[in-house]
Amino acid sequence: MSVHTHERSSQPRAGDPALDAQAATAPPTIADVRELSDAMRALFMQAKNRHRAMEKTSDHGRVSVLFVLSKAGPMRASALAKEAALDLSTVSRHLRTLEEEGYVARSADPDDKRAFQVGVTERGHDFVEQFWCERATAIRGALSAWTADDVHALTKLLDRFVRDTEGCFK
Repeated sequence: MSVHTHERSSQPRAGDPALDAQAATAPPTIADVRELSDAMRALFMQAKNRHRAMEKTSDHGRVSVLFVLSKAGPMRASALAKEAALDLSTVSRHLRTLEEEGYVARSADPDDKRAFQVGVTERGHDFVEQFWCERATAIRGALSAWTADDVHALTKLLDRFVRDTEGCFK
């Protein structure tokens, strides 16, 4: 008489905690990276389209200069041009308009009294704060179905992605 033994396979099966743990620690496959690349490409296209729409407004250059100054603090026009990746003549034109509108003000350069630096005024800071508040409100609305944990996890992973991929496309 033949006896059949029903030994359990040592291979984990789908839904098995051992398989899930293995998958969680496995390095990404080429397919995984391609899927991530596709998602990133879609994100970049969204950003590029928003940027193109903003470029069509007369405020675009001035707003870019104002944002750089707001983030980096007071600096000479030449340093601002380098930081904003714009020609010095373009930055000078934007600074004149921003100064006339009360968004920036000149002050003596503490390192060289013959030179001046430009900084954001209270009105300029208010403009930047309102812009980012409106942007955050719009994004929050788009993410209304997300949990705070989802947002924190994405933020953490994006920060890690930026750190880990810096310099990999030389």
